[in-house]
Amino acid sequence: MQRVDELTQRYRKKVVGTLEPLVRCYCPALLGNSNNQYRKMVELSTKMTLVGHASTESAGESYDTRRRTIASLFGGCCFLADSFIDDFGEKAARDYLARFELLLTKGWFEVRTDREKLFYVILARLFTERDVLHPTLRQAIWLLYEAQKRDVELRFRSRSLRRLPRRKQLAVLRQCARDRSGHAITVLSAFLVPELPLAYRSLIFTAGALIMHIDDHGDCYADLLDRRITYMNQVKQPARVLRRIFLAHVGRIARGLPLGAERDLLIAFLFRYYITRLAKHKEQRKHGGTAWAVYE
Repeated sequence: MQRVDELTQRYRKKVVGTLEPLVRCYCPALLGNSNNQYRKMVELSTKMTLVGHASTESAGESYDTRRRTIASLFGGCCFLADSFIDDFGEKAARDYLARFELLLTKGWFEVRTDREKLFYVILARLFTERDVLHPTLRQAIWLLYEAQKRDVELRFRSRSLRRLPRRKQLAVLRQCARDRSGHAITVLSAFLVPELPLAYRSLIFTAGALIMHIDDHGDCYADLLDRRITYMNQVKQPARVLRRIFLAHVGRIARGLPLGAERDLLIAFLFRYYITRLAKHKEQRKHGGTAWAVYE
């Protein structure tokens, strides 16, 4: 846990050094935003940088400066993509998906806003770091896009979900959460180590899926306020369910990754993330709040 704290402090500075000049240049309004959007971007990128460290060194590769930059850029992309999907309504979410598909299939779209410009610039810099036509990376990016698409369809067509039996509803919601974050971490690992063995890739996917369930529990009340249903705000005993998921997922990671400091770093990070989001859940229940609240 001490190593997690030390690396978090170090990587947060690295993330700021990578992202803040781009934000100042292409979308300076983000820095003055009253709902902590820039700070949330930094924290998400710091999380990605730390997870990237564990996944890279677990595969026997060096987590060098280039890989740390890749993780920082990827975190910035994830923040902006999530904001397009989550924070500006159905039209904005569908518009992002249509334009991102255009980018993936045609290679370009006309930039309309400063936020889009920042997203495109960060993404372009990220894509220059790796061969994005590498089969593993290309497939990972497309699977993440499809997971985002299913999540948006589920969110804005919830009536069709409610027609399903209760057990089936929960299964669909759980798979949706698993895929969106699981594929995001898989894309990160593919950028960092394109030849990552499939057995390791499965375990990294497991860590990503766990992160999404932890996030959804932390934002339970904010999601309900926004009328967004998730697996974690639909189960009857969310804290107990999350504990069971946490133990099962961490157990699988512990058994699957090689014994060593990198495996322990990933598990310690997941544990730290788990307890901070339990605290966030309690704070939202007591005092209200939004998903923009930042918990380091």
